[in-house]
Amino acid sequence: MYLEKAHVKVIGTKYEHGPSRKEKKGATLSEFKFDDGISSKDLSKFLEDLQENQHHRFCGEAVCNITIDTTQDG
Repeated sequence: MYLEKAHVKVIGTKYEHGPSRKEKKGATLSEFKFDDGISSKDLSKFLEDLQENQHHRFCGEAVCNITIDTTQDG
């Protein structure tokens, strides 16, 4: 399946640099947009690589929204 658009956002706690080391919960740590489209297989590989090689630790909840619009001319 080909996805015309995909958006992946990693949300977590971000820590400021410096002596105060304030934390900001719910911050966007990384964001990836595939506005030119991506195949579902490539997106799956990207997500696996994101967790394995980019040092993101997923210990929370993953939310995925998919919209299939059959009203568009293809």
